[in-house]
Amino acid sequence: MRINSLFRFSFYRRIQISFLCFILLPTVVASFLNYSITHNNVKEKIFLSNQTVLTVIAKDISKTIDDMTYASNFFVQDENVKKQLRNFMAMKRIESFHDFETYLQIKDFFSLVDVKTMNPDILMYVSNQAGFIVQSSEIQGADPEMTRQQYEIVKSRVDQSKPNILQWLGTVPTQGSNALTNKAYLLARVIKSPSDTQQLGTLFISIPERYFMKAFTQLSTSQLALFDAEGKLIAGDPIVSYGMDATAKNSIRNESLIQYSGWKLVSETPDAQVTGQITKTFFITLLLIIPFFLIFFVVSMYVAKRLHRPIRQLQAGVKQFGYGNRRIRFEQDGKDEISDLGRTLNIMLEQINQLIVENEQEQEQKRELELQALYSQIRPHFLMNTLNSIKCNLALDNEMVHSQKINSLMSLLRAYMKFNEPSTLGNECKLLFHYVDIMQMRSDLVVQLDVELPPLLANLGFPKLLLQPIVENAFVHGFKKAVDQPRIVIRAKQTEHRVEISISDNGLGVSAEKIELLNAELQSSQDAEAWQADKRVGLWNVFQRLKMTYGSTSSMICSQSELGGVTVTLGFKEKLPTGGSTC
Repeated sequence: MRINSLFRFSFYRRIQISFLCFILLPTVVASFLNYSITHNNVKEKIFLSNQTVLTVIAKDISKTIDDMTYASNFFVQDENVKKQLRNFMAMKRIESFHDFETYLQIKDFFSLVDVKTMNPDILMYVSNQAGFIVQSSEIQGADPEMTRQQYEIVKSRVDQSKPNILQWLGTVPTQGSNALTNKAYLLARVIKSPSDTQQLGTLFISIPERYFMKAFTQLSTSQLALFDAEGKLIAGDPIVSYGMDATAKNSIRNESLIQYSGWKLVSETPDAQVTGQITKTFFITLLLIIPFFLIFFVVSMYVAKRLHRPIRQLQAGVKQFGYGNRRIRFEQDGKDEISDLGRTLNIMLEQINQLIVENEQEQEQKRELELQALYSQIRPHFLMNTLNSIKCNLALDNEMVHSQKINSLMSLLRAYMKFNEPSTLGNECKLLFHYVDIMQMRSDLVVQLDVELPPLLANLGFPKLLLQPIVENAFVHGFKKAVDQPRIVIRAKQTEHRVEISISDNGLGVSAEKIELLNAELQSSQDAEAWQADKRVGLWNVFQRLKMTYGSTSSMICSQSELGGVTVTLGFKEKLPTGGSTC
């Protein structure tokens, strides 16, 4: 109950809430929108700026890889290099002047490659099967011992069955006093003779981490990392992840792929670093708004209370009237809307008092009419009881024919007395047999009534006494002259959620022109008086009750019967029951 009462705001509270919603709330919403738009714009600009710098760094690294590819191709394709490598192939150490010349020649080849690459940080060396190494230069920042250590680590990673392609060997740790960083990334290319496929040596290219770190200085405001095709870190900040994780979701993340290598360059800039000042300014603004909010809230309470006072007086007066004080009236001083409301309420109270008096008089008259109705119900019951006694006496005297006639008459009277109660199509058909029995006695005719009713339609809800006027027309008009073996056939069928009921007779019938005219009149909007003048009010009554029961899609069509008389077909849509019984 307490929870529900919190949401039952009085008009006084609604005024306060209106002040807060339409004045203060737009200010807060505008501040949030301004903060959100500024926040997103700054992040977008930082993202675009980082992406531009990241693309430049990626192009520099791609160019370096192209240079490494060129260097490896030089050692594979140049015939002079291959000639010297054949001499170098079995060398274990420099033991002769010829070995020394070969060593110097290979060093000169590295000098030619250095002119192309122009990168002093890249270290290249070639080794033979004996493990003898010739280094590109002695001023690359790495001593021979460190080069030997790298070689021992990565030589098992080289696939000797894949010559003449550049192989990515991953990172290896570096040591030595001259090392500026603690790891390097290595590439290798196996060099074989094209004539006899003899292995001439293996070219190794070592890219130290300092090379990448120099490139990363172009984007010093972010955390950068370079990953290989398998997602392993090559260089950069280990905090940066290869894929999206919880840390990356709170950062501005940029990615760029390195051509020909499958490497991925990733940068992450923490949101706090970019938008921290904006967020700080926003919260300071909110803190400044809070005192104004409190002042506004106090003022709104005072104003709302003044506005609500006359309404509270009207509320108290209406409650007293509801408790039975019919003499209560409201003050009408002033020209504002509340005073107009008070005057209107006074008029309404006068009218309510008048209606209460009139309603009491009507209730008294209603009680008198109900007593009269109870007395009037005694008469038809008296008549039914009397007919039932006569039927029993006739049955005792073996007057079964007249007893049956009285039974049929009682069934009809019972239906007339309960005209407004619901019925079914099956019960309506049974009632028609009683009606035909009475009509045969009145007209001195022996009429055969045939009913073809599917079990599914027997329990169909149907207005009581709807078919009787049509059967009555057959007696009055169709059989007004002698007819050989008079007969009435009633058929019911269902076609695609539509029910059709046809009543046919073998009476005198009417011409095609009259049937066409009758159908046209049924479709027109003539009133009951016009049909009364044509003495066809029975058909009009049936059609109107059909439309009121089943809607405007209902239809009544007259046609010439195959039996020789007239057929009246009723059609309507109705949801059928799942089962029923025949009549």
